[in-house]
Amino acid sequence: MINELDLTKELSLKSLAELSDLDAKNICDTAVIDDCISDAVSYIASFIKIPKNPTSLLKDICVKLTIMELKRRNDFPKESLEEIREWANELLLKMANKKIPTEINEEEDFIPQNKIRAFKHTRARMDLRRING
Repeated sequence: MINELDLTKELSLKSLAELSDLDAKNICDTAVIDDCISDAVSYIASFIKIPKNPTSLLKDICVKLTIMELKRRNDFPKESLEEIREWANELLLKMANKKIPTEINEEEDFIPQNKIRAFKHTRARMDLRRING
């Protein structure tokens, strides 16, 4: 779904190398990055089916979850990471309920379903002369 190039759009190469360097060798460890990406994709897959052509929002969620996983492996405070997880959970639940599209389709445009949740008003006015006198 995403690769290291998508991560470098969000983070610099230096910070990505610092987050992925768990052994303190001053190199960018691609195995750690790939493992974090697969963890983020599997977390997303627990909510929705992974599409072949994901939307930019879904890619952004995957990037944020990957960065969160990299930070978690470097023992960042859990309070700062929970905010990202809650944001991702809200969006993924909406995607699971088909309120937000997950796949880009050229053939059809996504039309959100508007459900009527209120009473329909009629044009007939109420006769209040009897109450007012």
